[in-house]
Amino acid sequence: MAAQGGQIMEKASAGVREIFSALSNSEARYFDEERYSESELRKALNDSITERKIDAMKRLLAAVSVGRDASALFPDVVKNVSFQSPELKKLIYIYLVQYAENNRELALLSINSFQKDLSDRSQQLRASALRAMASIKVLEVIQLVMAAVQTAVGDSSPYVRKTAAQCMIKVYGVDADQFLELRKLLLKLMNDVEVQVVGSAVMAFRQ
Repeated sequence: MAAQGGQIMEKASAGVREIFSALSNSEARYFDEERYSESELRKALNDSITERKIDAMKRLLAAVSVGRDASALFPDVVKNVSFQSPELKKLIYIYLVQYAENNRELALLSINSFQKDLSDRSQQLRASALRAMASIKVLEVIQLVMAAVQTAVGDSSPYVRKTAAQCMIKVYGVDADQFLELRKLLLKLMNDVEVQVVGSAVMAFRQ
């Protein structure tokens, strides 16, 4: 269990830091371990009020960021991905990227929501949806993931294109037969006008 927690922490740290670097001092309460209650979080995630769901997700991600295994709440989290609140979606996707691989069947039930968010106006949501899809790692949906990656490579946002490069590593890990197409896409990104995109493409190519 300790090893699993360490692996989760290693994967989650960058995404969680991205969210909580923007928290104000007044929101430090989310990191209070004594106030963590799985039953209360489950109740809030099933509440009809969006603000309570957001509060629960912030508390949940804070717990994950310090190494707590919150995988038991996956069913309660994933069913909220269809809610229209951008803030809530952003938090849910960070969680899903950490836990989707070990909860593939439940994650697959939300793949339609992932696909819908791939065309959202927000570049963060488009990138988050792509990361979530790539994290499921199921051969049966690899063609859907590949289609999403191909679209993301031509996205107007450098952030989304960079994310596409990063997701190609996961795609290759599931289906090595995609190598030639992935290679073509990475070569395209390596000629991108944005340095951050080129850097991610080079790193993906080396792996």
